[in-house]
Amino acid sequence: MIDIPRNILRPARYIGCEPNHVRKDPGDVTVRFALCYPDIYEIGMSYYGLFLLYEVANNVRGVWCERCFAPWADMEEHLRRSGTLLGTLESRTPLRAMDLVGFSLTYELNVTNVLNMLALGGVKIRAEERAGKAPIVIGGGPLMLNPKPYERFFDVIVAGEGDEVLRSLLETARDMKGEPRDSVIREMARLEGVYSPHIPSSRVKRLFVSDLDSAYHPVRPPIPTVDSVHNRLNIEISRGCGNGCRFCLAGFGYRPYRERSFEAVKAVIDEGLRHTGYEEISLLSLSSGDYPFLFDVLKYAKRTYRGLSVSLPSLKIGSIGKDEISAMGEMARTGFTFALEAPTGSLRSRLNKDIDVQALVAQLPHLKALGWRRLKLYLMVGFPWETDDDLLAIRDVITPFRAAGMDVNLSVSPFTPKPHTPFQWLPMDEENVLAEKIMVIKDALKKTGVRVRYRDTSVSVVEGIVARADERLASLFEHLHDRGVRLEAWREFFSFEPYRDWFEENSADMRAYTGGRDRAGRLPWDMVDMGLDGTFLGTELDKAGSGEMTVSCLAGCAACGLGCSLPQRTFRQERPEGVTVSDAAVRTAEAAEAPKKFTFRYGKYGDARYIGHLDVMNIIVRAMKSSGITMRTRGKYHPLPKIALTDALPVGVESFAEFIEVETGGGQRVEASTVRMINERLPSGIKIYEFIEGSLRDMVKEYLFLLIADAPVEDGPTLWRRAKDRFFYMWRGKGVKQLWMEGRFTRIIKVESKRIDGF
Repeated sequence: MIDIPRNILRPARYIGCEPNHVRKDPGDVTVRFALCYPDIYEIGMSYYGLFLLYEVANNVRGVWCERCFAPWADMEEHLRRSGTLLGTLESRTPLRAMDLVGFSLTYELNVTNVLNMLALGGVKIRAEERAGKAPIVIGGGPLMLNPKPYERFFDVIVAGEGDEVLRSLLETARDMKGEPRDSVIREMARLEGVYSPHIPSSRVKRLFVSDLDSAYHPVRPPIPTVDSVHNRLNIEISRGCGNGCRFCLAGFGYRPYRERSFEAVKAVIDEGLRHTGYEEISLLSLSSGDYPFLFDVLKYAKRTYRGLSVSLPSLKIGSIGKDEISAMGEMARTGFTFALEAPTGSLRSRLNKDIDVQALVAQLPHLKALGWRRLKLYLMVGFPWETDDDLLAIRDVITPFRAAGMDVNLSVSPFTPKPHTPFQWLPMDEENVLAEKIMVIKDALKKTGVRVRYRDTSVSVVEGIVARADERLASLFEHLHDRGVRLEAWREFFSFEPYRDWFEENSADMRAYTGGRDRAGRLPWDMVDMGLDGTFLGTELDKAGSGEMTVSCLAGCAACGLGCSLPQRTFRQERPEGVTVSDAAVRTAEAAEAPKKFTFRYGKYGDARYIGHLDVMNIIVRAMKSSGITMRTRGKYHPLPKIALTDALPVGVESFAEFIEVETGGGQRVEASTVRMINERLPSGIKIYEFIEGSLRDMVKEYLFLLIADAPVEDGPTLWRRAKDRFFYMWRGKGVKQLWMEGRFTRIIKVESKRIDGF
């Protein structure tokens, strides 16, 4: 049982006993692989790519893939003070004892976390200093489309989508186990899309999955023990984007556009919900409104899963029609987020952003009639062709939304040029200019009731520096590491000063990274072969200068050079009036039988004592739902299960006397076999012991707390018994949290009074 200091915030981040996590016998595997996400648990456990790679890796014979996340500052301090190495969640094995350590880099401000995690795990941060039994460190993710700044730290780098080549990397490590480390690295570097910075090479070809229907999709993601940022089932309906927005690395870095069939998406939804019991799914796509079967998926989800919420990522304005809005309006409610990007049509034409704001305005009455009152819009500032008139036009854009009674949240982000996009050569505005432009927008929207949120301009400058960095900036990352910089994506830890200091100390020009680039010169990221025609990006930049748009890949061929063949189609075909996804028949059937109440007694012990009360409730409810229990809900737009709980237990305190009351729908009964299924889906340390048909008051009896200490304790508790060097005390009443935080007791356990004699 892990012992976490009592001052640690959210200790359940570090216990690793989630439902669906994978445990294997170390003696039965050949390769131990640490899959690392360089941010804290709640962020990493929201990332679809982590779940995908986790399942792919654990399906490889002889391989055990375990997870590792960046610790919060309090846990890092504890690790350093106690001399404990950062290890994996599943087995707490230090990173230095693993065979492979892989990082997925998705955000520029997480680079310093990579170095910090390696150091905390006992791994040398420089690849050239690793030898012998040191793990092979692999880098992947979107940032590796410009790998030069990170080559100093990785033994092997994957360019592009890694879900298929990961299997080959792991099989290579397995089949060559025991051979010299350099030989394994050299063999890995022979794989397409993979290279080692320490073996001479020219270019590396970007990898992408050609057929999503034949590609693996995760269906058993570990369910977080701490509520994550996006705690829901992620369903990838498409990958890539055909719209060709000229500023977007995701759009160009994940070309070509690919879709999952409706049948494949249905199968993933069914299996994923069966293994998780989630109450919400998210349809992942760079432009989910372009998915041709969106209405069909919404209709299927509504008719099949009562009370299920469906969320969509940022939408292109005009990409969904009345049918989709109606379908979402009849389901559990989530919000709408639209990518506006620029206030005027002329500026959007330069960005190749083909949207019709008036189409969204025309849909406002329908949105409002279905109960929506809030929209979120994304806007970017800092494009070279931008004028004050463009910025001031935001008020005219927002006015119809406010006139229709909609609450509007506007999120403003500075433009940062990205590699492998038509705008890769463009300069980024100076920080003071960006701040002035944001103020123009804020002033234009004063007294309109619009909530304006904007990114810290100094953060954007750092993003711009790192996005188009070269190998020289490896020294910057080492400088930041030496200064103790980490967790920069969190406001309380970010500081621009260490960056400024490095540039001053090295007489380096920051504008060499944020300024414009010579179109005739070689760029650091040119070593990655994206598969595009050599003149395509330059032609697109020229079109941006003249305001000429390029056809979407979904309506024609943009002639980018990939040579893909996508079916041309018209997406938004309105269906006949009256087509809905109403579940009135389901509700009528449910109403035919009276609801039933069941109360369960469960325990929370061992490492699970660190899981918070609401997180335990969510875990149990999801285990019940995935076991076939249909719960009655309350609330139309945000339905919640009808449950009742006993008082919250302090984090760290164990219990064998916790209770939850559940109201089932349609007269559904609970049997002993159902409880066995639920327990199979619960994490170790949470278990249902008994249940009755009835309410909490029918089952909950008197309880007390057993307090266990390694030495005699004076003042307060009543000594119950002594066993060798352990002292057992009884405590009734309040103040248990304070007793736990005092640290005098190694364990505190809540039990029913009637069971104390047999404990």
